[in-house]
Amino acid sequence: MKPSCPTPSFAASKSANTRSTTMNIGRRETLAAAAGLALVVGSKAQATKSLNLDLTKTVDSYRAYTKMRGAGEGKLALWWYTGTVWLKVEDKIPEQVLTIDGFSFQRLSIKPDGSLVQLMAEAGYFKDAEGRAIADTWVNPFNNETCKPRHYKSNQTIIAKPDTSLTGEEGGRMDGRNMKGRIGPVSVNGDQVWIPENFGARFVLPTRDNIDPKEDVGGVLANASLASFTAKLSDIQNAEPESAPSSMHFQSLGGFLPWMRMGKTLGAMNWQLFGHKVASVDAIAAPLRARLEKDYPGWLKDPGI
Repeated sequence: MKPSCPTPSFAASKSANTRSTTMNIGRRETLAAAAGLALVVGSKAQATKSLNLDLTKTVDSYRAYTKMRGAGEGKLALWWYTGTVWLKVEDKIPEQVLTIDGFSFQRLSIKPDGSLVQLMAEAGYFKDAEGRAIADTWVNPFNNETCKPRHYKSNQTIIAKPDTSLTGEEGGRMDGRNMKGRIGPVSVNGDQVWIPENFGARFVLPTRDNIDPKEDVGGVLANASLASFTAKLSDIQNAEPESAPSSMHFQSLGGFLPWMRMGKTLGAMNWQLFGHKVASVDAIAAPLRARLEKDYPGWLKDPGI
């Protein structure tokens, strides 16, 4: 009797013009995944006209993911994004209260065990609900409090393992103790591919003496980060270049941020963002670029990753 082994499950539907497939990426042998990941950024001498990827296989799904998410080993991928912030307070109707503009850099590398290490640096700004200007002050419509939005700039390390699980750098802010996630399942429809990158994270806030009760959200923030990357299947299968044009849709679900001055009010905050990979920082609109250069001189030339 042959030993049993896990196989990916998938459902497919066909029509005269469209083939739609949804696949659950299963656990594969680590050595096989590691060998495949090493080929993601292989030499031009090994490249063929088509990669002939089979996206029902974990190893090939990872190769597709690296082309969509990154720009090749050691190279910077640049991402522009924008979107909205929604608040839901107890039994009241949820409202869109702010917008966001941001920019991020990502650099990937392959570890000896086949894991994919992603270094990311990003910065973003909260804007008024109509998206007209950066909001350095903002009146929260749910409590009429004047707030000072805390715009953000951060570095992150996310590790994608050969079994499709996601974790952070050991000992870091988002290591295995505080973060759980995975890549996939992959979906294909016609010439379009979608690959989710989803994780949940839990952050313990620094303790503060004499904290304002309206900024006391309980000491812990727990958020779901739900991203989906999409690209053309033909671009994924093309052996050159190492990077494929792609776009992103992102949602987060979590609690109120301390600066929103909601205290321990029951409710939730949701971000809805969308963006795409860009060729250079010239894709940044002039007002956002000017603010980034003012607040973080030199960052757009050297993000530090």
